Amino acid sequence: MRICLITDEYTNDPDTGFELGRRWGVEDFEIRYAYRFRVPVGPAWAADRVAAAVAKYGVNITAISPGLFKPIMNTDGSKVPLSTETPEEIRRHLDELLPEFFAFAEKLGTRNITVFALPRAPDSSEMPAVVVDSLAEAAQRAQADGFQLLLENGAGSWAGTAEETRRVLDAVDSAALRLTWDPANAAFSDPVIDPVTDGYPLIRDRVGNVHVKDMAVEDGDGVWVMMGEGIVDWPGQLAALKADGYEGCLTMESHLQYRPGHDVDLLARMEQFLDRARAML
Repeated sequence: MRICLITDEYTNDPDTGFELGRRWGVEDFEIRYAYRFRVPVGPAWAADRVAAAVAKYGVNITAISPGLFKPIMNTDGSKVPLSTETPEEIRRHLDELLPEFFAFAEKLGTRNITVFALPRAPDSSEMPAVVVDSLAEAAQRAQADGFQLLLENGAGSWAGTAEETRRVLDAVDSAALRLTWDPANAAFSDPVIDPVTDGYPLIRDRVGNVHVKDMAVEDGDGVWVMMGEGIVDWPGQLAALKADGYEGCLTMESHLQYRPGHDVDLLARMEQFLDRARAML
């Protein structure tokens, strides 16, 4: 297993992100946001600067996470509505955005693209067919073009807990769709279910990437916290991954920049987060 970083967890500038990452002894990076745009969606200069920074620093890009099947942000900061009830926007993701994502991934030297199950309304219970159909079509196109899609489980989507995620993966049933496993996201979806002892065994054979962060429940709400201070049993999760022979990325995704009061001294907090992850390894 190797440590990887998502640059926008600690800076909006990819050049700075790569420089700092290499100072911290990291050569592997996942690309998500740059200059506050989820690249390559947004102005062309943002994506071009990411590509230039990758070439300049000679780093390895493990995956991109451009937001397939998540609401896309316009350049003015607004988001295009997306749900199982917006067929035209789903088609835009498949017909317009997905080819752009393939081209961007290839430009950065990776074949891995993180994707999502469609947003889930709070009162929804039965998964609509379009959730599986959209991912199946994307996976079919990815397989034809030699790419690997990585479904990230996340609260608010149809793949939140491990059980929900397994259901989606089995329904799509494609070798081109594996999993970015995020135990903290699973706990955020349902903190009653232990994501390591109860969740991980359900999806262990489909893991192609791992996102590392921690969460706690405060006043009934989920919040992101420093590594080792939440409810995720990371020593247990890392031991389970090692026992299963997982040799891929442990991608640091602290999310502390999204926690009020934790977004100051962000570099120091990121270093602390990284140190704690390494100590657990």
